[in-house]
Amino acid sequence: MPLSRRTLLTGLTATAAALPLLSCSPATALGDRTEADLSTADGWLTWIAQHRDRLALVLTDTTGPLLAHRAGSPQPLASAVKAAHLAAYATAVADGRLDPAEQVRVGDWERYYVPTDGGAHVAALQELGIPTDDTGAWAADPDRHVTLEQLATAMIGHSDSAVPDLLRDRLGTEAVRAAALAGGWPDADVRSLCAEYLFLLLPAEAPAPGTPLPRRREIGFALERRHRDEQALRDQVRTRLLAQALPDWNTQLAWATGTAASDPAQLAALHRSLAEGTYPSPRAAEIARGILERRAAGNLPDGVLGLGYKGGSLPGVLTAGISLRLADGRIAAGSLLAHGGISAEQLATGDPGQPLIKAVLDPAWRDRLRAALRG
Repeated sequence: MPLSRRTLLTGLTATAAALPLLSCSPATALGDRTEADLSTADGWLTWIAQHRDRLALVLTDTTGPLLAHRAGSPQPLASAVKAAHLAAYATAVADGRLDPAEQVRVGDWERYYVPTDGGAHVAALQELGIPTDDTGAWAADPDRHVTLEQLATAMIGHSDSAVPDLLRDRLGTEAVRAAALAGGWPDADVRSLCAEYLFLLLPAEAPAPGTPLPRRREIGFALERRHRDEQALRDQVRTRLLAQALPDWNTQLAWATGTAASDPAQLAALHRSLAEGTYPSPRAAEIARGILERRAAGNLPDGVLGLGYKGGSLPGVLTAGISLRLADGRIAAGSLLAHGGISAEQLATGDPGQPLIKAVLDPAWRDRLRAALRG
């Protein structure tokens, strides 16, 4: 089953129901076959056989490499990037720079929130027992408070996209990049998620095509600060979403291509270091591992003691980074980044963790995956 919510962009209706931003045609025909079911491991085999050049994948365990395909090829990360923000949070807690029990005003959390997250923020509010307003997207009482630990948990368990920006804004971009580097992920593409959504919704605010990445980040951080500090900008976004004044699917696909990216080897390295305890701060690794493994606790496959997971999606993109602590003493870690050839229907149900988990637990199925990757 999917372990974290997907990030299919949404709009809002005046009656407050969150709906998919745009739909595609019903299941796309592939010759005489139907669209692959990406909620299952076998469905991923079908998709991979047809889209090898759209996939980058790495999988290892303590015995060494298990699988690699386009391991050095950068692809969009979607919400899988939040593992870097979690590492930064865990490091700050371990170092005494953050108190996980600190109270955060919900309205301050929502200063970084753009309701284009497939209902992730609303799901986090619901789990925390916080009612929403008449739009169904924002908290009815912005003066409620939650703890920093609850926010970090919502960032991973529900894929809330306001939390990583709040943490990065507070800790500093370099602290997030340093935390990723400590886990073997150099030059992590840490940018404002809030701003990236705003670039799509408010094209006049977006950088010109071809803008170098460092400049794009600067523009994004400035736009995020405006959204954080200016009620007028937040009201503009709210009005646009309520009016369903949203870009078409092809525009979304093009936008997603330009969002934060990495190669799978780097993302897998961070998950591996946190699971193995080789992360430079053992306490930080313990904190991060506890949050990454919380969602799957109580529903683990046979022979698995802990399953850490952070997946994500954007239009045309499905991603996952995982770690498994196994009863036989092995620790496995990997990442899967798929980009292109994925419909809105597949995004709604697709679980990119499934092929990674199956490949760790079933050597025969792993051989089938290796054959699909080779063609």
